[in-house]
Amino acid sequence: MVSLVCRRIDADSCNSTPGSPGFVIAGGLAFAAVGFGLLTQLNEEASFVILAAGLVVFSLGLAPVFTLATGVVVASAPSEHAGAASAISETTGELGGVLGIAILDSVGAAIYRSELARTITTGVPAEAQEAARDTLAGAVEVARQLPGDLGSMPLDAARNSFILGLQVDIIISVAIAAVAAVLVFVGLRNVLSGSEDEKSTLANERVEQSD
Repeated sequence: MVSLVCRRIDADSCNSTPGSPGFVIAGGLAFAAVGFGLLTQLNEEASFVILAAGLVVFSLGLAPVFTLATGVVVASAPSEHAGAASAISETTGELGGVLGIAILDSVGAAIYRSELARTITTGVPAEAQEAARDTLAGAVEVARQLPGDLGSMPLDAARNSFILGLQVDIIISVAIAAVAAVLVFVGLRNVLSGSEDEKSTLANERVEQSD
């Protein structure tokens, strides 16, 4: 919901923004990197305010990226291929999102399992350890079944392992957003918005007619 609201707000402002969309997209990616950076502060004792602030900031940053990136792709294609360009942009965006989630989830899960296997107490039965390594929910269920402190120790280890995997994923996201911001700033700094392109085209036509 936060992402949809932020995207709607930024879409209205981006549509009226003159100049190069590359600057806005790069700024949005940099803003998103800051939001991801806030999420690196998450831990067992972190306030919900940190989570909410991080989500709002990176959603505000990514909203103009999605809005303007599609416009840049469509504007760069011939008018007769605008529909195909829009479809390709939408498809690649969806594919990138799915691949990103799959890769980051795999990294986080691998860190969770390896860290939990290293820190879980030796007194926990092998079957319980295996269930705890599968998911955090499995670790919670294991803690309920084991008596006393024997149940709390694997649960604490699972929470710490999960947070470590989450923080690594967030750091990777910060790095990707920062690198993408630099690449977009360099690669799209001379690309004009649709309105500026139209003005430039009309000016050239008038010059040609006057000649």
